[in-house]
Amino acid sequence: MTLDPIAPSRRRRRVLLSSTASVIAVPMLAIMLLLGVPAVVAVLASAVLGLVTTALIGRRAQGAVLTVTGARPLGEDESPRLAGLVEGLCLSSGVETPSLHVIDSPTPNALIARQGEERPSLVVTTGLLDGLGRVEMEGAVAHLLARLKRREVRVATAATLLAAGPVHARDRDGRLASLLAALLVPLAGSAERLRRVVCPEAAVMHADVDGVALTRYPPGLISALERIAETPTAPLRGARSTAQLWLVEPTTGPDRSTSDTHPPIDERIALLREL
Repeated sequence: MTLDPIAPSRRRRRVLLSSTASVIAVPMLAIMLLLGVPAVVAVLASAVLGLVTTALIGRRAQGAVLTVTGARPLGEDESPRLAGLVEGLCLSSGVETPSLHVIDSPTPNALIARQGEERPSLVVTTGLLDGLGRVEMEGAVAHLLARLKRREVRVATAATLLAAGPVHARDRDGRLASLLAALLVPLAGSAERLRRVVCPEAAVMHADVDGVALTRYPPGLISALERIAETPTAPLRGARSTAQLWLVEPTTGPDRSTSDTHPPIDERIALLREL
């Protein structure tokens, strides 16, 4: 029997969508029943509203990732090396070439996001562009493209709003976002647990293994992870709600708190050394 590498991400996506739709539908059902709406009508209407609302929110996830992290389009002449690496790896892996974006931060890191059939977005920090050599950069990009090929990135991107909605509200600036974050505080714990279910640490390990299979050179990703681990880091914008999308789990504040979306870097390196 041939195992489908995409099947786990499909199952997790169904869990994410059904859980989010239920969270939306149940309060709506209760309100309709209190208003005297017939039970059958209330059940059907709340289910439809839950599904439609979930779909509409999910469609905004990729744009929300770029907005909350402060990513901007990478200029054509800003990093020809990165553009060449991405294009070459996409050709050899058979995945769609993503649009390239950059975050002005000395912290070395990168993420990839995709929702639905939109063109994927690959985001790097200036710290990653300046701090990694060509072979290391190739290993880091291959890891991100491996997530794209396994469709893990679709689940992780949707989770930014669907599972991590209360966290995303805290990540944003402005009075309205602060009010929304305060209203969603009771859901924050459940949202984090759902995110860990649909974006497990094992998915990161799989992307490591698939990424080095693409480059056929494990030392590239190993060296990239070691260099990132050795480099002083600063908090990244939007790190709380987008943590599951990054190459390494980002620092989210002065206390270096994280959201437990990645295994420790030393465990990832140990696995790669065994390949």
